[in-house]
Amino acid sequence: MEVCLRARRSFPGILPSLGLAAAVLVAAVLALLSSAGVAPAAADSRPAPEVPATASPSGSPAVPTWRLKSYRKVGFDRSFKADLIDELPEPPRLVIFGGSRATRFEPPYFLEQAGLPTFNCSVQNCRPTDAYAFASYLFSRAPDVKLNCVFAVQTATFADAALPPGLLYDERLAAAFPGDLIERQKALAGRPRIKEVLGRNRFTARGELVRNSYDIRRGVPGYSFGRHLDTYIRRLLPKYTWTGPARESRSRYYFEETMRLFNAHGVVPAVVIMPYHPRALRAFRDVGFRKKMAVLHAYLRDARTRCDFRVLNLLTVASFRGRTGWFYDGAHVTAENSRLIARHALRTQPDCFR
Repeated sequence: MEVCLRARRSFPGILPSLGLAAAVLVAAVLALLSSAGVAPAAADSRPAPEVPATASPSGSPAVPTWRLKSYRKVGFDRSFKADLIDELPEPPRLVIFGGSRATRFEPPYFLEQAGLPTFNCSVQNCRPTDAYAFASYLFSRAPDVKLNCVFAVQTATFADAALPPGLLYDERLAAAFPGDLIERQKALAGRPRIKEVLGRNRFTARGELVRNSYDIRRGVPGYSFGRHLDTYIRRLLPKYTWTGPARESRSRYYFEETMRLFNAHGVVPAVVIMPYHPRALRAFRDVGFRKKMAVLHAYLRDARTRCDFRVLNLLTVASFRGRTGWFYDGAHVTAENSRLIARHALRTQPDCFR
């Protein structure tokens, strides 16, 4: 009971009545001022204060973040997912990390099949630094709750990249890193550009992406998946061409730190190597993608000597009994294939979901 109370205190969504009480109190104060002949300041009498990067953009708990039509913050989708976490009624017991290819994993499916309240924390161009920042934040909010983990990876996951603005300017996530690293990265990045998270994108309260431009494109008359796949392969072929080993020191360090963080809480994460459409996989292999995969497999084998996690190699559709029609392009799976991947993980690695 004490554990539950501590966790609930960290998740303010369980106290929605506070917002109503505050509104009533404000209304009463304004009424008293009016009766006393004191007029409140005009709305445009002074400039509005700058909204901090970690403040709720809705301005009211009556408008959940996931229901907003617009979300523009310097922290982009990292801050968006952190705001969704802050609004959960209880701490999750399973978190899903990964890039855009993992955004369709369905939290309700994991709840139904494993009894685990789940949050999809996938963000664009995810790196292990993202997983470490969010894991640290989740454990800081509910340190006594056993939090399981699925980390969807690909070869690009381990290529070092500049820290995104969400990890630099959102205090909830930046707290996971040394201050000097944050300052160096800010100086290198320069002034960040604030972009729209929503617009065409729609999410659930638990972080699952339910609509974006992929869905809209498929509904256009005359749409051809075959032609779209051809274009995707031509555009991405240079990215999958072997040009030698990539720099991966920071990504590898924070991947292992993330695994150890979960291990310290009695959790064995499931690391899922995400699939490709067969046509895309054949084309990429022809230009050296096999070497990229060999580097990834060798590293994961080596990392398992230092921390505990399970690897699910689901590179091919056949490996999880998926369907080639359940792709948006050569790499992004629909909710249907995501569900089959989840089913395979739950069936073959049950120890990761207890």
